[in-house]
Amino acid sequence: MRVFQKANRQAPGRAPGLQPPPGELEGMQGRRRYFAVAGAAAVVGSSLAAGQLGRVLWLVTAVACSAPMLVRAVRDRRSISTAWGLVAAGFVTRLLADAVWSAESMLHGGAVPFPSWNDFGYLLSYGLLVTGLIGAAGGRARVALLDASILVASVAVIDWMVLIHPYLHRTEIGPLALGLALAYPLCDLVLFAVAVRVLLSGAARHRANLLLLAGVGLMLTANTIFFAHAANGRVRDVHWLDDVLWLGSYLALGLAGLHPRVFGRREPRRPQAGDERDVLSAGRILLFGAATLLGPAATVYRLVTTDGSRAPGEWRHLIVPALLAGLLSVLLVVRLGGLARLAQRRLADLATNERRLEAALVERVSLEHQLRHGALHDPVTGLANRALLSERMDWALARPERRHHALLLLDVDRFTDVNDAYGIDFGDQVLVALAARLRAVAAPGDTLARLGGDEFALFVEHAPAELPAERLRAEVKAPLRVGARVVHLTASFGLVDIDGQTPPDVIADAELALRAAKRGGRDRVVRYRPELRSARDTFTRISAGLRHAVERGELAVHYQPVVELPDARIVAVEALLRWTPADGPVPPDDFIPVAEETGLIVPIGAWVLEQACRAAGTWHERFGTSITVNVSVRQLAEPHFADEVLAVLDRTGLPAAALVLEITESVFAGDADALPDALARLRGHGIRIAIDDFGTGYSSLSYLNQLPVDILKIDRSFVPSGPGSDGDHAFTRAVLQLGSSRSLPAIAEGIETAEQAEVLHALGCRLAQGYHFAKPGPASQLEAAFARLNPVRTG
Repeated sequence: MRVFQKANRQAPGRAPGLQPPPGELEGMQGRRRYFAVAGAAAVVGSSLAAGQLGRVLWLVTAVACSAPMLVRAVRDRRSISTAWGLVAAGFVTRLLADAVWSAESMLHGGAVPFPSWNDFGYLLSYGLLVTGLIGAAGGRARVALLDASILVASVAVIDWMVLIHPYLHRTEIGPLALGLALAYPLCDLVLFAVAVRVLLSGAARHRANLLLLAGVGLMLTANTIFFAHAANGRVRDVHWLDDVLWLGSYLALGLAGLHPRVFGRREPRRPQAGDERDVLSAGRILLFGAATLLGPAATVYRLVTTDGSRAPGEWRHLIVPALLAGLLSVLLVVRLGGLARLAQRRLADLATNERRLEAALVERVSLEHQLRHGALHDPVTGLANRALLSERMDWALARPERRHHALLLLDVDRFTDVNDAYGIDFGDQVLVALAARLRAVAAPGDTLARLGGDEFALFVEHAPAELPAERLRAEVKAPLRVGARVVHLTASFGLVDIDGQTPPDVIADAELALRAAKRGGRDRVVRYRPELRSARDTFTRISAGLRHAVERGELAVHYQPVVELPDARIVAVEALLRWTPADGPVPPDDFIPVAEETGLIVPIGAWVLEQACRAAGTWHERFGTSITVNVSVRQLAEPHFADEVLAVLDRTGLPAAALVLEITESVFAGDADALPDALARLRGHGIRIAIDDFGTGYSSLSYLNQLPVDILKIDRSFVPSGPGSDGDHAFTRAVLQLGSSRSLPAIAEGIETAEQAEVLHALGCRLAQGYHFAKPGPASQLEAAFARLNPVRTG
């Protein structure tokens, strides 16, 4: 813990190298400004001082300027990266070598021997600086290395002309001194190369690192000026400009030490393919242009400054600048080749991207077409759907010229039987085959659509006088082969002539006509007429009123007696539903079909059964009569119908033998053995089943023997009108005789006259019901009928 606190002594709780808080950051910026101003003044003052005092002031200034970095390097040594730590160590080593040089200068009266002990420090500082900067640049900045090589090759021409070549002509110094003298400019050249590489690679992104590079640049500039003087034999002369530049390098070092994010550890950003660093910026182009002129300029300078008495072999010294110029040209060619390859790669990438974009656009157009097609067409048959039908109708009806259009809706009758028998997948195949037939009948300009399920629509533009409705009906009725099966279908059609209506209104009118065709017995075409709209409005009004009829007390159960001929004694009672809303009574023939179609007959029928069984309990006890309650097909389809009937008998106490459930022949749908399970179960408990309106529906005398019922109710249309109507007696006589042979009592309905009652009695009919005996009425009215027709109690 102490070690951690020591490493973070500057800002406890903050990791080294991270940005300090705003207040502390402003304080550090102020200190850097003061240090820069004071350091600059000290640099100028100590550089202008002469003699021993000047040397002392120079050394003190150098130590003072670099002190912040020295303190920072020791204090935050754990947060310093190895590469930049070596750079700082190189400056420290150079500072120590400067101290040795100053001491030797004062000891020898200003004449420092060459070579000397300080040279070891300088050479070591070069090694540390070069090694640190190589590590700071990293091994991945190849483009930066190439750019640095171009600049170094150009600077090398100057070094050869100004520094190296003059030394080669000095014969007064020994080999060791000559080698050391040549080592310095070569080390400067190497240090310049790695510094430029670091700068161009972007490794010195922190401002502190840029200050370190600036210190290296100032030092190299001072070295170049100093060695240029030394090459001309003035080794001991130190110009004030050299002192300013050297001290300036230490000042840059100190300013870097005061920066809050000195020595960042982040690795240089790794260039990617097509990186912007591979592209020549305007600054680099100008820099390379200047570099290409350095070689020729140095050569011209050399030729101009050499007098006419040049030695015969002097031209050999121009070989090195020429080679360096050639190397520079080669490097520039390589650099330009890299740019050309980069341009080719980017051009290829652009072409690839264009092809991909073109393919993506084609795919998008195709996808949009598929989505639009899917949004406007039926996925099973491929026909237009309701949205496309409305769109086509909108377009046709919006045209200025008035034309005769028509819409034909068709719904396959009992298509659920196909799905139930063969499965939904086969049903879809049937729809596809049927759609193909309908498409063959439709004209090219017509719109054939599937609206859903087994319902289709045909919008006929410019409809002819004779619409293809009957032809479509014939096509639907024709045997349809699907795979190995042959399917026989029929359809109901609703037809509407369009005359100014909007598409929604047209479809609504066609649906009304289609429902009328369904109610009319299916397999027929019904043309829309305004009466259908009125009937539908009436249907809507009645269904809305029926939903609240029970809770409002508008429903009532009336009772009509069933009498025994000839004395007209009451033996049974039929419960009949009546509805009297606030605006007046509604006939049963009007509201019962509505209740059937909407399903309201289920709760209403349960209420009627409860009321009838409660009222019949007293009559059964007193007179031995039974109660007959009508049951609809919708009630029989309920899964718990039998349980609810038995529960009503249990609550009311009415014996099962006293209840007769009256059903229509449609329950059997032509199959005499198809008695619903619920009725079979109730029949097993003793409840009797009566078939209403016998002879008008699916039944016939040929299968009367097979009907699983207990009572027959002969429809009023087969009741003889009087004694002289012998032609009306045949069917009634046959039913009565067959019922007698099966021990099935028959009840003749609709008896309105005494003559009808006499004829029926003569034919052998024992039970009758009608207005001649009593009209349906409330329970109180039935009590009067009992008093009149059953004066003697039978219970």
